[in-house]
Amino acid sequence: MPEKFHSALRAAIEDSGLTLDRLRHRLAQRGIQVSVTSLSYWQQGRSRPERADSLRAVHAIEGILGMPRHSLVALLGPPRPRGRWTKRDRDYDGILGPSDALAEAIMPMLGPSDSKLGVLSQEDSCVVGADRTIHSVQTRLVVEATADGPDRYLAVYCAEPETDSADIAVRALANCRLGRVRRHAGAAVIAAELLFDRRLRVGETQFFDYAVTVSAPPVSYDYRRGFRYPADFYLLRVQFADGAVPARVHGFAQLKPHAETHVSDELIVTSGRWVHRAERGVKPGMIGVAWEWD
Repeated sequence: MPEKFHSALRAAIEDSGLTLDRLRHRLAQRGIQVSVTSLSYWQQGRSRPERADSLRAVHAIEGILGMPRHSLVALLGPPRPRGRWTKRDRDYDGILGPSDALAEAIMPMLGPSDSKLGVLSQEDSCVVGADRTIHSVQTRLVVEATADGPDRYLAVYCAEPETDSADIAVRALANCRLGRVRRHAGAAVIAAELLFDRRLRVGETQFFDYAVTVSAPPVSYDYRRGFRYPADFYLLRVQFADGAVPARVHGFAQLKPHAETHVSDELIVTSGRWVHRAERGVKPGMIGVAWEWD
């Protein structure tokens, strides 16, 4: 099987002994600005460098890590097509990846309810265990019917790239029940229907809770939530296990599909080992928290 870019990059970084922050610093010394989040995504396979400035960074990384010229760039192959999803505002293309796998998992599940719900508030509570992995995420939503008839919500979860989708499970916790579940055969993607007791009328609201668990997760470096639709309010809470508090934590956001990732200031971990982000007026894009282990 051909070697993948992210696997080769991760192995080279590990062999070098450099942290992602030190690699970022080495790139900055060469006049190349790349965030730690982007480097983390590249080595995990969550995204890949395609823009001219990103490819310049990859060439520089080859030199910094003592790799043969073009050894990493050659693994990237041709640019991936964009905008392959045909239904307006229903895709994660340019927000979360892998977009092709998301399309294959989600599109057969979409129905009339998908475009008739607005998100008033959403809260994700994520627990990072002593083994530095994310075993569970609990989500609470309050949605409003923007038209008559919605009776379900489509929940989507993308786990770490190395995860088998068979190891991902969705549970309905409160005020909903589990409907159809679709897993992607070749990617860590799952889509699940959460069914309401009845069809909502326009203007009616519904709250519900659900949880996602991963039975055999790899080490995690971030948690991120992609938004296909706007949301009035979003709260992300991450708690680290005792003895597994990272060296640094920062927030990041992608303000629109295909946009660059913006990294915020370092976040403070509380005495209870919590960090959080609270955002009003969320637009389609991505919001997350990333961390670095010693």
